[in-house]
This record gives sequence, C-alpha cells and structure tokens, in this order.
Amino acid sequence: MKETSATYRVMIVDDEAILRTGMLHLCNWSEYGIEIVAQVSNGQEALQYIETVHPHVVITDIVMPIMDGVELTKIIRMQYPEIKVVVLSSYSEFNYVREVFKYGVTDYLLKPKVSSSELISLIQSLCSDLDLVSLGSHSIKSDPSLLLAQWLTNDSTQAEETLQEITQHFTSRYFRIAKASTNLILSRTNWTHSQMEQILIELATEHLAGLAYTCVFLNNEFLLLINYELEQTEAISSALQRFTDHARESLVYISFVLSNAFETFNLIKKEHERLTPYLGKLLYFPEHTLVNEDIILVQSDKIFFDQTHFTTALRIFAFDEASAELKAFFSTINSNQSYDEYSLKRFCQNLIYTAINMLEQLKQPISELNSSKLKLFKMIDQAFDIHELENILLAFLDNLKGIVRHSDQQQSMIIQQVYDYVNENYANDISLTEMSHKLHLNYSYLSSYFKQRTHENLTSYINRVRTDKAKELLLDYKLSISEISRLTGFSEHNYFSKVFKKMTGMTPVEYRNQISQ
Repeated sequence: MKETSATYRVMIVDDEAILRTGMLHLCNWSEYGIEIVAQVSNGQEALQYIETVHPHVVITDIVMPIMDGVELTKIIRMQYPEIKVVVLSSYSEFNYVREVFKYGVTDYLLKPKVSSSELISLIQSLCSDLDLVSLGSHSIKSDPSLLLAQWLTNDSTQAEETLQEITQHFTSRYFRIAKASTNLILSRTNWTHSQMEQILIELATEHLAGLAYTCVFLNNEFLLLINYELEQTEAISSALQRFTDHARESLVYISFVLSNAFETFNLIKKEHERLTPYLGKLLYFPEHTLVNEDIILVQSDKIFFDQTHFTTALRIFAFDEASAELKAFFSTINSNQSYDEYSLKRFCQNLIYTAINMLEQLKQPISELNSSKLKLFKMIDQAFDIHELENILLAFLDNLKGIVRHSDQQQSMIIQQVYDYVNENYANDISLTEMSHKLHLNYSYLSSYFKQRTHENLTSYINRVRTDKAKELLLDYKLSISEISRLTGFSEHNYFSKVFKKMTGMTPVEYRNQISQ
C-alpha cells in the first residue's frame, strides 16, 4: 500500500467529467507535493471515498445531482472538521455560494479562471499548518479507477510509481477489458458527460456486484477492467452481457469490444491501445452490445467500388442501377468488414459530394439538396451502424430521383449508348466517326448532343474514362507506365502522361508515388 505522508491529498468533486479530467492534467501535481487521490461526480460519492482516501482538501462544485455541494459541505464540517473545503463554481451561482460559506467553506474559486499556479498556491497555503506525519499514519488506498486513468495517460517518469500502487488493487490471475466509444452518446442524445458516467457506474455497481472491476473514462472512451479467477469465467461473461445490454437500453448509441483474457497486469496499457482499432469495426455488429475481439476483422482486404460506373449511372439518371450497386457494395463489405468506421463514413460523404457536383454540372435543379449537404454529412458522421449509413445513401438517391426532371430520364438512352461504347472500347483506338456509325447517328449531331447533355466534349470524356482506368492499373506495381499507357488506349507514352496530368494534376509516376505513401 502506498504511503502518501509526504504529500497533500486532494479530492475533486464535480459532475462535469471534462472539468475533472482537466484539473487532473492541469499540471504535474507531484512536483508540488500534491496528489489527486479521487475524482467523483457528486457529494454522495465523495462521502463514500473520504474514509478510504483521507483527503486533506476537498474541491467541490455547488450544483450537482444526488447530493450537491451545500449538503456535502455541511456533512464534512460535522464529521471531518479537519478537511479543508474549497468551492469551485461560476459567477451565476454566487448567491448559492454565499449560503455554503455559513458551513465553513475555506475558499472559493471561479471555474472559468482556475489556473494551476492559483490552485497550487491555495492548496499549499491551506495545508501549511497540517501535521503530515500524524495524518500520514492512515493507510491510504487511492481510487483504483483514478490510478488506472493516471497510469494509462501519464508519461513514463510517473508510470512506474503509479503501477506499483495500482497493482495492489488487482490480485486475481486473469484480466479482460471491455471498451466502448462514447462519442455518439454525447452527440446524438441529451446526456451530459456526468450523467453518462453516472449511468455506467450505477449499471456496473448493479450488474458486476461481487466481482473485481474498475470503470475508467478516457478521451471519449469508456474502459471497464475486470480481474477474476478461472472459476469465475462464466459468471464474468454473464455479468458483462447484462451490463452491456442495459447500457444499450439506457444510452442507445453504445457497443463494447471485449478483449481476450490476459494474465499480466503490465499488459493493460498495451491491450487498451490495441483494442482502439476494434472500436472502428463495431458498426458491423448493430445487434450485439458486446463483441468479442475474435470475430472482428481488424485487417481485411478493401473491396473495390466502381465509382466510375456509379457516377455514369447517375449521369444518365439511372438511379435504380446506382442504388443496386450501392446495396451490393454494402452487402459485401458487411460480410468482410472491409472499412473501419472513419473510412466508410468518409467514403459515403465523398459519394454524396461527387453526385451533387456532377448533377450541378448537368444543370439539374438540386440547389435545395446542395444546401442541405452539410446536414447529410453530419447525419453520416453520427450514424451508429452500417445499415444506417446505407439507408442514408439510398434515401439520398431516392431524393435525387424525385428531383431530376422526368424528361431528362427519357432522353438518356443515347448518352447511355455512348458510355457503354467507350467503356467497352477504351483500350482501343476510338474513332468518333466509327462510333457514330455504330450508334446509327450523324457524327455532328452525336458530338453536339453529347456536349449539350453532359457539358463535356466526347474526346474529353474518353480521356477521362481512360485516366480513371489508368488510376486503377497504377495500383498494380507489376505494370510499367508504358504498359498502362497501352492498356488504356493511348498510342504514345508521352501523350498519355500529358493527358493524365491534365486530368489529375499529376503525372502517372507522381500519382503512383502518392498512393504508395
């Protein structure tokens, strides 16, 4: 057990997790002889910890759920008169603060203006008359969740000391970590940080009673560490499932990844970091509240989506075909978990951006849809699972279908024939005259009709298709630039490079070097 007789022990009581975390990392407290021994979200929790951590100073907010700072101060004054109480509040609560001074508050700090130097000076001043040798005779057992948070976030100079203390709290052989992101809870619900923390802590108390565990809140992530013996394995599994099921019922937008068992406490930090990429694959398991790491494919091959074909379908207003392509794509990636959450959401946003820009070029009446583009992007960012993402895109295409003029859909057959011809023959020497004969159209009419409908010259479109195909082939490093030039219908290597740079802003070599980085 770690003796802390050489330091001033401080407890932070505030229902705002951001503020508590901010104060915890305000400075390197140990350099000033100060230790943050506990951080809790209300007065009731503070009273539960006082007998365990024996703080010299309690820094408390006034307005908190369950038990506020006024009631906490009254109880501390009666039961622990030696503890100094500092109120941390805002200007708007000053009348409330004046009441609490009646119960022996030592000092008052303003939330917006708290600085590390001010806080350090105040704590040292308040504790200057304490007999630390006498007070230090208590056996101080710090809050394991706070110790674990410090160990996971502190630099190496502090890690060894914290590690020695925290290992005393975990004596069983096996460990498992259940980890979740809390981002969507805070962005899609009305829960505050402190309310969310309170819910998770209460659910853990209810469903994990009798088990060795600790809850840690880190940077929009929640980490639940379980310590157990082999004979408790089945009980652990059942308790975790109950806990995660009820967490989903209460908070809605939360899923957990569960690590495999490990036996070395020192591996906790490594396991915590290793599990982070797994969170990005939880969107493939919307029906599960707890997903074992073994069924998550962190490393998987990317599935190619033919964006050129998709854009072509939109260009000719074949929205049903575009929707079918999307459905097939989502079905495939749902099976092999090809994209992590971040990459898939960026992919969806890029599809919408490309579609809107392309239809704008075709002079389609989509100004209203364009103005709501940012709203669509936000919907994608806040999507909880892959089905929600797919439905957002399909609804977007449905909206496009309703907006685009019916006459445009009826007149798209000629354009479709041109697209089909170019996609089938891009590797050959395409003659515009020969193409017009194949399509049974006058050359001049075909050329002007295509330009009028697509706002692009036929030659430019052919070069764009060839450039898009060349981009795909440049991913294959076995193919030389000359071979790719030939395979995409360019008779001369220099002309290929010139066209490619005009279309992309880079030469083929520069493009290949960029994608290899």
